[in-house]
Amino acid sequence: MQERTRYRISGSLFLIALAVIFLPMLFDDQDRPIAAIPAEPEQTTPKQLPPYEEVVPSSDVVARVEELRSEVDSEGFSTSTKERIGEPILLTRSSETEIWAVQAASFAKVENARNFRQELRDGGFEAFVSSAKNNGGTIMHRVAVGPMLKQSDAEEIAATIGQRFDVAPQLVEMIP
Repeated sequence: MQERTRYRISGSLFLIALAVIFLPMLFDDQDRPIAAIPAEPEQTTPKQLPPYEEVVPSSDVVARVEELRSEVDSEGFSTSTKERIGEPILLTRSSETEIWAVQAASFAKVENARNFRQELRDGGFEAFVSSAKNNGGTIMHRVAVGPMLKQSDAEEIAATIGQRFDVAPQLVEMIP
């Protein structure tokens, strides 16, 4: 009997607490804002936009785009360096070379270059493909590993690649 009484008392207290909280909300109309409904919708006039010349500032974008187009051929190669735009540039090394790469092989077919790149990657090397046109206009796809900041590191990797993959790699300068 005590347990039943305890449930009745706790239930009664719960209902009283709810009544204390919510009954004032139901009967209190003084603080509620009353929304006014407009009789007629407001008439707005469309704004006049300023003339086109005032909105868009003059620029040399068109001239710059035309200049860039003249530096790239229809296949996406730079007319000056013969390298594909967006790929790392591999150059003959010089006394001023700061960034090194190891050119492992060169292919005429891009599929062969991609396959060899994957073999190098599977072997743990950071390989990439860089495409360039040779003097005859033929596109060659060069597979290289790099970049490296020390010539000694590049020489060591070249020796490892040469032994493991039976190729004759060469050190080149890389421009990322």
